[in-house]
Amino acid sequence: MKNSFENEYAEYGIINGVVRFIYKQNVAIQLAGAMKIVSDRLHLQKGMAYPILCDIRGIIEIDKDARSFLANEGSTLTTAVAFISDNPLSKILTDLYLQANTPPIPTKVVNNESEGLQFLSEFIE
Repeated sequence: MKNSFENEYAEYGIINGVVRFIYKQNVAIQLAGAMKIVSDRLHLQKGMAYPILCDIRGIIEIDKDARSFLANEGSTLTTAVAFISDNPLSKILTDLYLQANTPPIPTKVVNNESEGLQFLSEFIE
């Protein structure tokens, strides 16, 4: 069974009970892209729910419809999300996302991978 995947937006895989999701550099996401991202992630997960460590530092733009889709439909089979956001642009995008689209799952913005994995540890089954 393949436990990693890559598309034009991101690379992701399941490692130690966590979906690790890394957006590619200088990526812009619109609704169609958000739909592909979620579809590919759900295919990878094969019906199992996981916490997600999501490195968003490569995103340079994400439109309102994509943010809304990711906050709602993108939460499917997700137990919690930690966003790695350690630069001014990714912090602005994360703040917009969280203020405008309250995710229905536990969500935290972290500065690095270890902080994110610590937050997600209580959600690993």
